[in-house]
Amino acid sequence: MINRIKKILLVDDEQRLLDSMAQRLTLLGFEAVKASSGTKAVEIASKLKIDLAIVDLKMPDMDGLTTITKLKQITPGLKTVLLTGYGNEKTRQKTEILGSDYFEKDSMGELWDLIRRLSAQGMDQQISRGIADSAGRSMGDLPRMIGETPGMQRLRKEMERLSGLDCSIIIKGEEGTGKELAARSVHKLSHRKDQRFLAFNCGCFSNDFNFAELLGSLEEPGGYAGSTDRGSRDIRFVGTIFLDHFETMPGETQKDMLVLLDKDGSTRSQDSAERDIRFIVATHQDLKKRVEEKKFNRELYQRLNAISISVPPLRDRRDDISPLCSFFLTQLNKEFEKNIESVSDEVFSIFMGYSFPGNVRELRHIIERAVILADTTSIELMHLPDRLRKKTLLSSHPVENQPFVNLNEMEKAHILRAIEITHGNRSKAAEILGISRAALWRKLKVFNSEA
Repeated sequence: MINRIKKILLVDDEQRLLDSMAQRLTLLGFEAVKASSGTKAVEIASKLKIDLAIVDLKMPDMDGLTTITKLKQITPGLKTVLLTGYGNEKTRQKTEILGSDYFEKDSMGELWDLIRRLSAQGMDQQISRGIADSAGRSMGDLPRMIGETPGMQRLRKEMERLSGLDCSIIIKGEEGTGKELAARSVHKLSHRKDQRFLAFNCGCFSNDFNFAELLGSLEEPGGYAGSTDRGSRDIRFVGTIFLDHFETMPGETQKDMLVLLDKDGSTRSQDSAERDIRFIVATHQDLKKRVEEKKFNRELYQRLNAISISVPPLRDRRDDISPLCSFFLTQLNKEFEKNIESVSDEVFSIFMGYSFPGNVRELRHIIERAVILADTTSIELMHLPDRLRKKTLLSSHPVENQPFVNLNEMEKAHILRAIEITHGNRSKAAEILGISRAALWRKLKVFNSEA
């Protein structure tokens, strides 16, 4: 079932920009809802069904990243866009981690284009990572861990070995490497495969959150029975609980978890078959260092640290980029009703030379955006985010061991290269170059007169 984008929440403390964007969206046929602060946006989202949120980064009461985090907690799977005039690599990486799009205010043309295409094609809402339950699903229903590089082969062997054990596991790895997918794979290979799998983001836990609430809020018969007092062991649950961003778990919740864990890290009840929990936790930080800094419970760390596995970053398994691209294209073609056959050689070359700080999640996000924008049978350079296109332009004219040219010749070559990679689309070329379309037209007119 495809859900069309109808209602768009705009969040910005600049009233003039807010009004201008709302007017533009109204002319495009959307219903625009305005919020002048992050706090107001959260209040609106708790009352209205929002399909898309466009959020400014710099706001006085609550910044854009915090606002997006809270909006996604209220509306799981909400599509979001971070808009900023203060773009930098660190902010972009944080945005990728949140699963949000990222646009600088000088690239508004791209944003409107993306919104129009999303509306025309529709988009499937995805299940929130806040609470994801996969009880009784077969391995074929779950995303596969793509890759045949040595690192991935070792990881699969480790997961198969650990699946037969009952102890808790720490999964280590950078953001976006696929730690939750690894946890789901271990669950589906274990004797708990027909039981429940719950995934939680510890960064969403409040300071007074406890496991009785966690398991008792599932609103299913038999999901929880017993006291809701903090520290209670009277919890009836069989299955796997995955805790992502484990390093952010509040101190009191860490104490709750200690009550559930035996000294060997297991949670099987000795007197009842109604509690058999396996905890799989994931982190991208050094937990030992956080313990030494007194930012994490030492005893909890010691009980969990018996077994750990690591998911390699994408930059260390570049040979997996090609099969990952093919897998994502197949998946996204179906989702967006497209027929994109491949990634162009030029784009693939960029992928192979890019560090992918957001790892597999970032690759998927880039391909998803390209699939939405593309009206061709392959993903071309023009479909990539601005940051990758600019890097391509800068690297396409190496100066080492080349004679100097005057500035006019260099500017002409640079502009003509932008025209070439956008296949003659002057609006996109102007955006890449950071000039207006009128300025580009004047430059081209001068080049023609010189010819």
